[in-house]
Amino acid sequence: MTAAGGPLGERELDELDALLRGDGLPDETMDIAMLDGFLTALAVGPNLIEPQRWLPEVWGGGEPGATAAKELPQPAARITALVLRHWNFLLAQFQAEPENFAPVLYMADEDGGEVAGVEEWCIGFVHGMNIDDAAWQAIFDAAEMAEFLDPILLQGTEAGWQEMVQDPALAAAQADIAEVLPDCVLAIHDFWAPQRAARTTVRLDAPKVGRNDPCPCGSGRKFKKCCGAAAPG
Repeated sequence: MTAAGGPLGERELDELDALLRGDGLPDETMDIAMLDGFLTALAVGPNLIEPQRWLPEVWGGGEPGATAAKELPQPAARITALVLRHWNFLLAQFQAEPENFAPVLYMADEDGGEVAGVEEWCIGFVHGMNIDDAAWQAIFDAAEMAEFLDPILLQGTEAGWQEMVQDPALAAAQADIAEVLPDCVLAIHDFWAPQRAARTTVRLDAPKVGRNDPCPCGSGRKFKKCCGAAAPG
């Protein structure tokens, strides 16, 4: 049984995946692979970004009130709780044992075998970088980091997709990219280590919002009538 504050178990990851792809959520809602890439970028990046700033992006909402016109269903509270737990786990893992990181990827049957798809994960990672794009600029300016960024940018950006159209051999290398993703993430994590050195251990089990404040999940409702309704009293 997984502890309430521990990493998501396999069943909980499957549950979160099903909830994210369920009916009633905005079409732009991230799937589990994209979410994992997104949260990984937030965890290894130069700055700690508060959930109120990035949670609406899970629904594709941008600003906190952007999805108000399409009100989120009650499962949004459960999704938010699982997302925050997974984010907390990634923060703790990269602080204590970054070498154990493994991306959450979809598996697909191809040529008689299973191949890990990396596109959704890389799209999520790029989205996470864009949340704090000005702070991330230094890593793009560091020539020695290109070999670690390029596989992610190839699969996670429109420019990369166009490059693969022009060179089909690049598109055929998904399995290779899946194998190097952990090393790429660790290199990016290490690059930002000096800037993160002053970061104290953080645990945010729930958004720090008042019960009458807008819910950080982006629904447009008050916290007490949305995700806060599921919180213990």
